[in-house]
Amino acid sequence: MTLWDRINKGIRDAIEPPNSGSTQGPGSRSPGGRDAPPSLVDKLGLARITDDSLAIELERRRRLRGKPANRRPAADEELDAINSARRGRLKGMQVSKAYAHLELTPGATRSQIERAFRAQLRQYHPDRHVGDGESHQSAVALAVSLTDAYLLLLQR
Repeated sequence: MTLWDRINKGIRDAIEPPNSGSTQGPGSRSPGGRDAPPSLVDKLGLARITDDSLAIELERRRRLRGKPANRRPAADEELDAINSARRGRLKGMQVSKAYAHLELTPGATRSQIERAFRAQLRQYHPDRHVGDGESHQSAVALAVSLTDAYLLLLQR
């Protein structure tokens, strides 16, 4: 059952009164002999929407609001440039250097990698060096290299 079918069923269950086991479609007769009123889903034409068209419409509305998928207030082009720069840095980095950045021995487990990354980032986080411009810039560069090493090791 697709996501849209589950939403559709939930709307129908919430709006339509429960009946005694008989399934009535639109235009079918109720026990009193009258036509059953169409459900809200049928009135709005929601049953015809596919998952793909729903995803396209949500993406269109998100772009109109000017917000990327991760809700950060930045332009999509800026996020794409950041991601492509990171992919380029990751492609050029060697695994042995990634282990060295995180001060780990090769073959460390995922939990060891995560602990080392968090400990290093806590120690050298740029927010700890806000007052001094030069040390702040070096802390930013170190945080970027730590993050790149962490992401490279998680991909393996």
